[in-house]
Amino acid sequence: MAHRLLPFRQYDENDVINLFALRCDELSSSLQVMKPGTDGINADGVLVEVESANLDKGVDVNEDARFQHSYNSPVGRNPYPTNHMKVSTPSSSGNAVLGVTMRQTLTNDENGESLLFNPVKKDELNAVLSGQTVPVLSKGIVSIHENGFELAGNVYSVGDNLTASQNGKFAPLNGSNKKCGQIIGTGSRGGNKDNNYGGINVDSLSGSYFLVKLDC
Repeated sequence: MAHRLLPFRQYDENDVINLFALRCDELSSSLQVMKPGTDGINADGVLVEVESANLDKGVDVNEDARFQHSYNSPVGRNPYPTNHMKVSTPSSSGNAVLGVTMRQTLTNDENGESLLFNPVKKDELNAVLSGQTVPVLSKGIVSIHENGFELAGNVYSVGDNLTASQNGKFAPLNGSNKKCGQIIGTGSRGGNKDNNYGGINVDSLSGSYFLVKLDC
């Protein structure tokens, strides 16, 4: 699944922004086929900035091909409404960001089944559909897996200040970049114990993780 955000988090609901959908027009294939370990900008725990926010415009009712259905019928059209106010990953590294996404944005589950017709599975996957509003956390404490960090050549430690990369990942703060958080704890996940074989099953979220004090 597309996860960067780990379960531990501490925040006030007043710091959660429920206004924007994720801009993911170029992610048709990855939204339709999600596999364990897949990581993209439609994951949870992705840093985003506001891309469009025209308050005078109503909902979009254009058909969305990512749902793999046509809403045309002999008696008229029944288009799927979507939120026209969008967030996306930062257009430039070091930009000020709104916060991190708290849910995945998906259309299908790992078996290729449409989540539009399975809202229970959608909630189990901690997801919203493409075009639906995704909650964005602007302040609080969150645990982020290492795949939410730009790690190339960098060693992160407690006290490091963070900024946002163009991939929506956390990166070391430098120069005039905007600060979006600070590391206040580090850890490592080894995986789950397999009693049948006496070993450790390494899963897609094994590895280093960081506790981040988010302040966007």
